[in-house]
Amino acid sequence: MRSLYERVTATLKGARAVAAARLRHEVLALLHQAQLASRMTQSDVARELGVRRSAANQVFRGDGNIRTNTLAEYLHAMGFEADLRLVRAGEPRQAALEQRAVRPAFEDWRIRRPQPTTSGVFVTNEGDDRPVLVRWAATGRTESFRVEAEVTTLPAANSFTPLGKRMFTT
Repeated sequence: MRSLYERVTATLKGARAVAAARLRHEVLALLHQAQLASRMTQSDVARELGVRRSAANQVFRGDGNIRTNTLAEYLHAMGFEADLRLVRAGEPRQAALEQRAVRPAFEDWRIRRPQPTTSGVFVTNEGDDRPVLVRWAATGRTESFRVEAEVTTLPAANSFTPLGKRMFTT
């Protein structure tokens, strides 16, 4: 027997409705997370934006469709911005079932990934902005697998010291 989710998403109309509901849920979760983190009340947010408290309450309740500009204004009033990413249809549900993080459909094209070098390779942890340079201390073939390496944590991008108009790293 198929689950309710499977029956609803079996049709194109149902799958679209589920995707829309999930996005509405994520937007409301962002708003409430920002409100909690900013320690602002809905009245504070309304005052900051120059709108009635009832209008702010409607946005926080999810009444109607919220415009992208409205979402940006509310988040900014609380000191935040949203960063969106694409995921494959059904991925959020699958991730929840498997109790893992949602996997983006694509790598973030805005981030320049460090490239391997002849003397080593850059490794980054997911969610960490500090790449690690692994330099090979010894190379060669063996019958067993053994890697000797020197590991160096590189400074975060925001900790580089500007030199003139350019920024250099060593």
